[in-house]
Amino acid sequence: MIRWRLRGRAAARRAAEHEGRRVVVAADWAITLAVRRADGGPVRVGPEDVRAWAAEHFLLDVPEDLAADVLTARLRVRGYG
Repeated sequence: MIRWRLRGRAAARRAAEHEGRRVVVAADWAITLAVRRADGGPVRVGPEDVRAWAAEHFLLDVPEDLAADVLTARLRVRGYG
């Protein structure tokens, strides 16, 4: 009985981690597309870009505050923030 409970918790943890990785990928792609559009100028990307990319490619509804947090972190990592 305990093994089944642990498997359920592990599966839930893996699913949450997977969804988090998808949000990071959506943020990275939103940044990449904004950089290509900027063509050497200032990079303008917002949480709505992350949400749109995630909805189009992953059919994922990302909350606005999560998209903003992940986008800010990824911009810092990539040297734009």
